[in-house]
Amino acid sequence: YSNTSLTVTPGLTTNVVDISLTCDYGGEFKTALNNDIFMAVWSKVVADGFSELHDWTVKVDPDCVFFPNRLIAMLYNHSEGERGTYINNCFRGMHGPIEVFSRIAIRVWAWGKDQCVRHFWRLCSGDCKWGEDMFIDQCMMKVLNVRRDNDWNLLLEEHCDPPEGWQGCTDPNVVAFHPFKSVDGYNECLTNAMAASSQFPEL
Repeated sequence: YSNTSLTVTPGLTTNVVDISLTCDYGGEFKTALNNDIFMAVWSKVVADGFSELHDWTVKVDPDCVFFPNRLIAMLYNHSEGERGTYINNCFRGMHGPIEVFSRIAIRVWAWGKDQCVRHFWRLCSGDCKWGEDMFIDQCMMKVLNVRRDNDWNLLLEEHCDPPEGWQGCTDPNVVAFHPFKSVDGYNECLTNAMAASSQFPEL
């Protein structure tokens, strides 16, 4: 998804969302105040119907090194809740580099997102000035009662107190590593992680 049609790779183009992708930084945590952008993107995902075709839907940042096969193995340990399930990837709360939602969780979000907007507007006496990850985490957990499963192997990143040497990307149990903003850094993480995975059978 993007605000323009782009060719990602031959045969794959972005779906267009009619919204500016620029945002301010601020709030308590001095993060990107990008909630309106992602509300529009998720609404487009729901409208397109893609989330209904799969058990789980995954949102991944471009600078996040992500291994889908590892996520498949992880999700065997998580089931669909009555009101859906989503995966919390940090002890501080869900962080945005990778977000994983079940089919029902996205249905419940689509039904209740406006309720969340009203709830937190009242709670904060205006705009809470949260990033999208904090908003959707608080929305699903505290307002919509979607089940929140913790799984610390979903993400290793610098903003969630990672272990020393995490940038080497050598833990074969970790699904995603973040951030790697240069091509060289991204490729080095990818290469190291694939070498670590080669010691274990693929699904």
